[in-house]
Amino acid sequence: MKSLGLAVVVAVALTLCGCDGKKGEKSEYDTGLKKLTTKDTVVGTGREATKDDAVFVLYKGTFIKDGKQFDSNMDDPESSMPFMVQFKYGGVIQGWLDGIPGMKEGGTRIIDIPYKDAYGDTGRDKIPPKADLRFEIKLLYVLKDSEKNVIDSVDTKVGSGPVAKEGDTVTIHYKGTYLSGKQWDNSRERGDPVTFPLKITEEGMPGLIYGIQGMKAGGVRTLVLPPSMAFGMSGSESVKGNQPIKIVVELLKVNGAGA
Repeated sequence: MKSLGLAVVVAVALTLCGCDGKKGEKSEYDTGLKKLTTKDTVVGTGREATKDDAVFVLYKGTFIKDGKQFDSNMDDPESSMPFMVQFKYGGVIQGWLDGIPGMKEGGTRIIDIPYKDAYGDTGRDKIPPKADLRFEIKLLYVLKDSEKNVIDSVDTKVGSGPVAKEGDTVTIHYKGTYLSGKQWDNSRERGDPVTFPLKITEEGMPGLIYGIQGMKAGGVRTLVLPPSMAFGMSGSESVKGNQPIKIVVELLKVNGAGA
């Protein structure tokens, strides 16, 4: 994923800057925008973001003046990870804190931000002083405090074999991705199905253990897991910590019996 480069740009470009600098100087990037405006180009249908939540987004930042792009994790989402915003803790420009709440999962919003709600009179890194900015935000996932252990699941194919229950041994193929689409593992591509018991262990992924239960052999289920039900804050060798993930599970066998 343009991993290091994007991480550095995000860390620098989205950090709050409340500095006051050369207030008297005119800036060609000041378009005269006086207040933040938003426009939903796609209205989402999922959970609605509030200022009590954390959200995971794709974004593209441009200058309102000339449309020139200065940052993005949206150009090639399958090689990028979603960016997390925790409204309670700030860490991003005020225009994001005010402009994202009210969006629903699956939605896309254009946010025009006056420089006073962005990087102020001094600018930062690639952002010149007094620059009015436009961000295109795609909201992928809303994480609510009350739903930190909630698993979203959809059966795309219902199997005809035995039902998987707690304690059973299952054999599966799976494809794991970030919500941006970036793949972190695919057992079918490796030709290596995985067999394990449906019980909670220190090494196991709780969301996968719970999410498979109730499936029938031969079925296919898509799971979206919050971080606490996936790899937690620390992550794993292949998955960054504190990220929700998607796993498409194909249940091959339950206790050795297939469909």
